[in-house]
Amino acid sequence: MRLYFLRHAAALDGPDDALRPLSPEGRQQARKLARFLKRSGIRFDLAFTSPLVRARQTMDLVLPITNAAQPLKPQTASALLNETSAAQFANWLIRLPRTAGHVLLVGHEPTLSERVRWMLGLLNEEALELRKGAIACIRTEDLRSGSLKFLITPKILGAGRSTP
Repeated sequence: MRLYFLRHAAALDGPDDALRPLSPEGRQQARKLARFLKRSGIRFDLAFTSPLVRARQTMDLVLPITNAAQPLKPQTASALLNETSAAQFANWLIRLPRTAGHVLLVGHEPTLSERVRWMLGLLNEEALELRKGAIACIRTEDLRSGSLKFLITPKILGAGRSTP
């Protein structure tokens, strides 16, 4: 199985963090990433998003492009919120269907990078950080550990700067 940890794209500031929408730059980041994934032959079997607006909007821009031939309805997962503990996330993750080949997870910092580092066995917090609109692909057999297949940032795709 391959897990794709996608940090939501750039968002606008706002008084209610849960309601912050993507910025025009963020929309561009998400579309460019989706086109890259499609050109790479990636189509998702399952897709989960945090319930926050910017994560859902990122997912809503990516899936119609990557899964144009086989539309997929994303599922909302509170396990992708920053308030979810590492243990709660691990318990949620191991319940994913083992039959899925490609699973998209859209979430937030700092926990998304923490989850990737945990799966890769990286102890140093500075060893890996997902910028806004970045995606890390991990190949895993046991949903507890894995190997990094790629890490793509918006800057690499020419979709603006990689913002913290």
